[in-house]
Amino acid sequence: ITASVRLVHLVDASARKELMIIYAEDITDAQLTAADIKKGAKGYDRWKAIESRLIRAAEANVAVACC
Repeated sequence: ITASVRLVHLVDASARKELMIIYAEDITDAQLTAADIKKGAKGYDRWKAIESRLIRAAEANVAVACC
């Protein structure tokens, strides 16, 4: 199973232009299925920790170089 996070940077004040990066990781080691992390399912209570770790990893591992 993979999980992804969408990182968005608004390029200008008009918010009409954006840079979007979608970061994904294999989270098989969590031993959960997609159905397990739906609201009310057995793994739902673990999802917030997984989500937080994924966001931190995306912020730490994504670098954008320009021109």
